[in-house]
Amino acid sequence: MSRSEDDNTWMGPLPAAPGCDCHICHPDASYNELDRRTIDSVLEHGWQVILVAANADCSDPTHQDHSEADHDDPGPAFAYTIGLGHRLGHPELLISGLDPGLMHRALNGVARRIMNGRRLAAGDALEDVLAGVPVAIEQVADGALRETVSWSGWFHRRKPEALAIVWPDRFGVFAWQPGAPGILDELQPRGWRVPIGHTGGLAADPAWDFPVPPDHMAFSCTHIVDDGEAVLWAARQSDATRGEDWSIHCGALGHDTEDMRVVHLAHLVRSAPSLRELSNLGLDEEALRADPDGPWTSAPLAH
Repeated sequence: MSRSEDDNTWMGPLPAAPGCDCHICHPDASYNELDRRTIDSVLEHGWQVILVAANADCSDPTHQDHSEADHDDPGPAFAYTIGLGHRLGHPELLISGLDPGLMHRALNGVARRIMNGRRLAAGDALEDVLAGVPVAIEQVADGALRETVSWSGWFHRRKPEALAIVWPDRFGVFAWQPGAPGILDELQPRGWRVPIGHTGGLAADPAWDFPVPPDHMAFSCTHIVDDGEAVLWAARQSDATRGEDWSIHCGALGHDTEDMRVVHLAHLVRSAPSLRELSNLGLDEEALRADPDGPWTSAPLAH
């Protein structure tokens, strides 16, 4: 991540997490170029992103010969953060199977949210990470830590901790849900993650609690439907002909007619599982939030 990508990422000499024993807090006498680059990146930005190509040699410093005895299956391309433990005591982030640039941007975006106070745990759902679909958070299994986030272990001088960012297909279907394509497990090995029973919108067969059926047509905007922007506003409005209308959009004011789309409500809910919190929204009420990590606030719909 370069300084020019986002000037707001400059961290400077901020305090470390209590008890941190990393190479910033307790430096060695000398470092090679790779060591120095990692330390400088974490010091300046708060984290560094490491990209590992599919079938690449392992970066685990304990695997001196990188022999096949150390690795059963090299697996897909992946990327991970280094340094979130130093600044915040937060587990690192791991993502796999996508374009390297996309994985880099996704990790940077989530890391910024963590720096701004978001704390993640296995079972969480995150929106506005990948366009148009949510991601799930799972714990990285102990057996996969050495094969994936190994450089974080070196940096922090302890066994690393990491959370996996798990993505669905382009329709928002996760690997554990009906109809999921098998490639999701190939690009995101289940053996890398601790098994978990997801709930809510990420459950294997999510319940539908809305007062209208899943195929109810709802109004949305191009920013969500076409561009995959975050959902920040929703409304349920009574209608003399249809009974009720649901409108869900990005929160921008003054949408023109050409900005609007009509789609199944279930499509919008799958792309933004937090909308399930609004299933009991009253007639002629609206709900809004400042960002995808903020709480929904409801009020009577302004006419």
